Amino acid sequence: MSSQNPKARSEPAKRKPLVQMLDKNSPIPLYYQLKTVIDERIDSGEWPPDTQVPSERELCEQFDISRITVRQALAELVSDGRLLRSHGRGTFVAHSQVKKSLLPLMGFSEEIRSRGQEPGSRVIEFDETAAPPPAVAHALQLGVGQKAIRLKRIRTANGRPMAVETVYLPSAMVPDILGENLEDRSLYELLERKYKVTPVRASQQWQAVSCPSADARLLDVKKGSPVFYIQRTTYRRGDRPFEHLESYFRGDKYVFSAELRNED
Repeated sequence: MSSQNPKARSEPAKRKPLVQMLDKNSPIPLYYQLKTVIDERIDSGEWPPDTQVPSERELCEQFDISRITVRQALAELVSDGRLLRSHGRGTFVAHSQVKKSLLPLMGFSEEIRSRGQEPGSRVIEFDETAAPPPAVAHALQLGVGQKAIRLKRIRTANGRPMAVETVYLPSAMVPDILGENLEDRSLYELLERKYKVTPVRASQQWQAVSCPSADARLLDVKKGSPVFYIQRTTYRRGDRPFEHLESYFRGDKYVFSAELRNED
């Protein structure tokens, strides 16, 4: 199982030295300038995950700044999830989290591409059920005897498991979909291209839970690890539900964000 724990690494990745000088005459605090420099190294890929960053003493000498300034910059980067401290070994670049915006409405593949990563998926189950769970039948407004398509996949970003996702669709809406290959493909793109179904709104709820054993194995995390459990019903034009989704997202890989406004 992959881990961000630096203790599991035998040798730290090589890093290039910082060369920019900080502007001591700028109104921008020095700690924030240093934080920005390190952020740029990480975002550019010059310092990939597992790279060991310079020590506090090295940073003090390179930038002619105090240890207090260096410590504040590093502490904020650790708090932001950009860096990871290992007692007795140093500070390392953490594996990046995917920041998922609560708006706008988009599928997993579109969301991951918008973050500059490559989406992927592995199909676990893809079948038709004559007896969808009552909550699913209610969400999709299915009548007695109406069937649903069930698609369960592991969703990945740059090859790393991010979520276990189970989607239900009304069978009558998507004839012949079981003949489609949805390995490493966007379901929303298929629905729009083949069935002319476009999402216009969704009702979603999420909560932090302990990961069930079966899903923990699929996500490559320990049983009971914190995950986001998400339920969503998505609607097409005419306020017609076409998708009910249940997902477990890795708590160590996803950050959910939203912009809040006070409207007058």
